Amino acid sequence: MGKVFYIDLSEVTTKEEFQDLLAKELPLPDYYGKNLDALNDVLTEMGNGWNIIFYNIKFAERRLGKYFEALKRLCKEASQDTLDLKIRFFE
Repeated sequence: MGKVFYIDLSEVTTKEEFQDLLAKELPLPDYYGKNLDALNDVLTEMGNGWNIIFYNIKFAERRLGKYFEALKRLCKEASQDTLDLKIRFFE
């Protein structure tokens, strides 16, 4: 069984807060660039066996707008490209 990460987005209001939360909740390398490109690199290089569950997304989705939509696309593509990487979003 892989690693499961539950990430609560209920308090996220900015991209910076989102990236800080990821750095806190995921085993990201010290050199993580705190942007979506860096997240894509980590997910495709290290995400094998990860199960990431984003929950309480409703307000973060509204606050982050296009950034959140880009995140969802990135997660979908990374899941397709990476063996045994699962990423789900729940309200």
